[in-house]
Amino acid sequence: MYKGVIFDLDGTLINSIGDLAAACNYGLEKCGFPVHEVEQYKTFVGDGRYKLIERMISSELRTEENINRLLELFDEYYGAHMFDNTKPYEGAIELIDEIRTRGIKTAVVSNKPHEFTTKIVKDFLGDRFEVVFGHRPGCPTKPDAYSVNEVIKMLGLKKSECLYVGDSNVDIITARNSEVKSVGVLWGFRSKEELVKEGADYIAEDMAQLKKYILE
Repeated sequence: MYKGVIFDLDGTLINSIGDLAAACNYGLEKCGFPVHEVEQYKTFVGDGRYKLIERMISSELRTEENINRLLELFDEYYGAHMFDNTKPYEGAIELIDEIRTRGIKTAVVSNKPHEFTTKIVKDFLGDRFEVVFGHRPGCPTKPDAYSVNEVIKMLGLKKSECLYVGDSNVDIITARNSEVKSVGVLWGFRSKEELVKEGADYIAEDMAQLKKYILE
């Protein structure tokens, strides 16, 4: 049994793609740029806001001015609407509660800005985590190992005692860079093929299977 479980947030614990897409399309409309269907954003998210903005506009529009303006508009809209359609995945809260009763420490690591990360976790998931770690200015984003390494230190655990859970190739690479075992979940934003190709140690089709991996 693992002593600590570190969760990605978007696509792993919460389904936030609708609100993320709405914030992006708000910025694109304001700038007069083409918008995208919600499903397309599942391939754009995962590497932080800057990469998200880069991916949603064509190469000829990727000027510093455009990207900075879109970041401002994204933050403006998302800050006011991040709770509109977002919700935890079915069984997520129950899973966290159960593993915590076993004495397992839990944490969240997200590429979402720290302010947004803490607000969403507090609103939807309460005080169920020892550590909530969003992206801070000047710090590297996942898949860099920085955030996970910092969280493991805060939890007071060894890397061999921790499991990292996420839904994308970014998460699997993050776990590998951090030298911890990984679980790729299939209810999120990316495909099983992507997770397997990236070398996930385990693949979880549902919360029950994820619980089994955690408690083994």
